[in-house]
Amino acid sequence: MFAYLIIILTFAAAKLGEVTCRGVRVAIADASRNAFVDEEEVMGMILKGYGAIIGKKMITIDKDSLERVLARHPMIKSVQVYYRLDGYFHVKIRQREPVLRVMAGEGYYVDRDGKEMPLSSRFTSRVIVATGDISKTFAREQLAPFARRVGEHAFWNAFIEQVVVLPGDDVVLIPKVGNFKITLGPLAGHEERMEKLMLFLKRGLSRGGWDAYKEVKLNFEKLVVCVRR
Repeated sequence: MFAYLIIILTFAAAKLGEVTCRGVRVAIADASRNAFVDEEEVMGMILKGYGAIIGKKMITIDKDSLERVLARHPMIKSVQVYYRLDGYFHVKIRQREPVLRVMAGEGYYVDRDGKEMPLSSRFTSRVIVATGDISKTFAREQLAPFARRVGEHAFWNAFIEQVVVLPGDDVVLIPKVGNFKITLGPLAGHEERMEKLMLFLKRGLSRGGWDAYKEVKLNFEKLVVCVRR
């Protein structure tokens, strides 16, 4: 079996030495959610960062160098490059996934790993927007985990549109429906206050209606305080 394996590998290497590159086939794993990178851009990055590869012998092209070129893209989380005897390089890409968009200064995203991402002229991700007095440390360490949990919760993801950060890092939530704001307070220990909000939306809001209040305050222990218009 060992001898047979050596023969097969030798044959494959010999065949590969005869194959010229016909092109690149790109598969982007999460393209349905985010479109920061497409096949045309990948081809442009290879041409600019490595050089022309079409028409060259496959065995002369360094696939590890191709991976390093593509991995420099700020929106790419991981990339795998491999070749086959069909004459194509196959590129598998996983994009970084933003959970929060911070509108401060030039603006930036924070991804699921708590790392900053630049904004893109190609695509705008539909994630929670944060405005106000926001430090990058607060965005990475507190706002992004909160936004990630909101995005993973079907109801909160459909309900919360924006986060406003006040001086002192208190947080105000702006819902997608209703003309009122929700004063959440500090993010530390917010889970209990979000449960209060859920109960209020299910039971309390039906009494006054969506337009009865201009503010809902959750930063009181065991209370939901509503400010009428």
